[in-house]
Amino acid sequence: MTENRFHFVCSEEGKRIDVFLSENLLITRTKVKYMIDGGYVTIAGKIPKPSMKTRNLMEIDGEIPAEEPLSLTPQKIPLEILYEDEYFLAVNKPKDMVVHPSFGHQDGTLVNAVLAYLGQEGEGREQENLECRMSNLEFENQENTHQSVLGSEFHNPQPATLRPGIVHRLDKGTTGVIIVAKDSKTQEMLSALFKKRAVRKTYRAIVEGAVSKKEGAIEGNIGRHPIDRKKMAVLKEGGRDALTSFKVVEQINGFSYIEAYPKTGRTHQIRVHLSHIGHPVAGDDLYGKKAKHIADRALLHAYRIQFIHPVKGTPIVIEAPIPDDMIEFIEKYTL
Repeated sequence: MTENRFHFVCSEEGKRIDVFLSENLLITRTKVKYMIDGGYVTIAGKIPKPSMKTRNLMEIDGEIPAEEPLSLTPQKIPLEILYEDEYFLAVNKPKDMVVHPSFGHQDGTLVNAVLAYLGQEGEGREQENLECRMSNLEFENQENTHQSVLGSEFHNPQPATLRPGIVHRLDKGTTGVIIVAKDSKTQEMLSALFKKRAVRKTYRAIVEGAVSKKEGAIEGNIGRHPIDRKKMAVLKEGGRDALTSFKVVEQINGFSYIEAYPKTGRTHQIRVHLSHIGHPVAGDDLYGKKAKHIADRALLHAYRIQFIHPVKGTPIVIEAPIPDDMIEFIEKYTL
């Protein structure tokens, strides 16, 4: 097996080929479909349909095609600016907005919108105000996705994609405060604050069930789920340390409205920790249970962020208004 080629011998029956490859290669089904349509996947020398089902001992061969460099194109997308000075700005990210361009999401992202807002002209121009590079925090939070699958080590040789000005992340469905640096030096300083855990983050969430404790803390190492590779999980061994404190703001019918304070910044941390104690975020189709389809997203909101300005030395407190869908949900289920 070369670095970008794979060979699988299936040990399960009846799973769609695109689902099987997505789970075992840790890539999206969109990219798998692109690979199949482009002839990069074969079974017994023939190109399968994405819907074809696996059979025991079926052999699947293929390769991960090299991706074209992403073109960072400015797009005039409305942004709600919560704070701005000469060093950085804070945006209230709406639901369903992807933060970084990636395969399958090369436009309509927060990065595209910020480039247009700051008057950039796109890839190739010398960008004094918005350096295109990966922040330290991105490296700190990035999980190792080069997993051993079916006895073979799969390695994705593509380098980390460069991220312009973003110093922390929010999931696609999560709303709220996100910080964007205007220059590389500020980005380094803000990233250092996150890395030193000198940034206080407050989230609001609606979770399934009545949380019995008014406040508490959830501690447990987080790493890739041992069976479902699309998920993260609290692990008894391995993973990375993670701590989330919380308090109950209000009890509503069948749900609790809480504040969560992540002390670390692991992938899906709040969602994983709350699910671990039996109170997954309402609407969470990955970690939720009975109420996962009750909302069109996980009802999680980055409500407040606090830190000392890295240049001016003044306290910064930025809040994003609670989104309408969460307000309406609370009103609907209020006791």
